[in-house]
Amino acid sequence: MNATPQGNPMSRRGSAPVSQAYAAPPPTPAEQPTAVQLAEKLAAILGNVYGISADVHPLASGNAIVSVFLGLLAYTDGENFWWTSPERSHSGSPLLSSALTLPVAAAQLAEHYRILRARPAASLLEGELPLLADVIPAQYVVPR
Repeated sequence: MNATPQGNPMSRRGSAPVSQAYAAPPPTPAEQPTAVQLAEKLAAILGNVYGISADVHPLASGNAIVSVFLGLLAYTDGENFWWTSPERSHSGSPLLSSALTLPVAAAQLAEHYRILRARPAASLLEGELPLLADVIPAQYVVPR
């Protein structure tokens, strides 16, 4: 006879507790960070881990932008990150980069930051990269 009390999380002798047997449920909307909160976490990782100062800008849409460097803006909708890479495709068109997690986004952005920092400042200012006004229409910016 089993001596374990009723309600014990052990379902069978030697098996894992029930709480460990199932994956955690996905976060509820109340638990899901907002885009601004996620952008702030990304900026904090860039600063704390990579020594890169980044600014967070909320958008009227609810999304947010993390400004990493001239021409390097990361967007988030609270779940994903995407940005234009400083590298070009074989045809010369811009490459869109993306990441699903904070650590991956931070690592890729730090690498793109390093690439941009190695370029002469004049090349960045001569229109090689898109400007903020080129990629974000005014209706999406939250006035301060």
